[in-house]
Amino acid sequence: MESGQLGLARTQLPGTRGDHWSHTQSDPMILFVAVDLKQVSVLGRNFPWQKPSICPCCKQSHLWGHGFADTYFEGYPAALPMRRYLCPACGGVIKCRPQGYFARFQTAIATIRSHLGKRIATGRWLRCPSRGRHWLTALRRKALAHLGLDWLNRLVPAFDQLLHLGIVPVSRSF
Repeated sequence: MESGQLGLARTQLPGTRGDHWSHTQSDPMILFVAVDLKQVSVLGRNFPWQKPSICPCCKQSHLWGHGFADTYFEGYPAALPMRRYLCPACGGVIKCRPQGYFARFQTAIATIRSHLGKRIATGRWLRCPSRGRHWLTALRRKALAHLGLDWLNRLVPAFDQLLHLGIVPVSRSF
């Protein structure tokens, strides 16, 4: 395996004798977990996070707690603490994130789809955050690039198809 594949870079960690694979920032390890954000907002750092059994990168079975990363979500006035873990074998940091959210998005996938569906059906934004136009523009670009011209008239099914393909339909990056 060559350096750079799978978002990994070959490095030698200080104080070790061998080479190790470590994660690069371009490909973060995000673990989507089933959590109730309301409980996380009430309990804060006392929320009982379930520790992953293995590192997704190197399959090491022992992970260390690595603190919290404050993350904002729509509908919550303050940042919520998302648990992080560190793998001592590869140096990778695993960040827990709630299921139903895209990485780097504050709004739930279902909410994004609902807002886009209403906009496409009615031609108007109904109580949608200002970033709704960005979502629609990105969805059009992704549908055209990944699915073809025929899908531009069927954007809600295109959203679902892109999700099925593992593509974030409303991300502005390719």
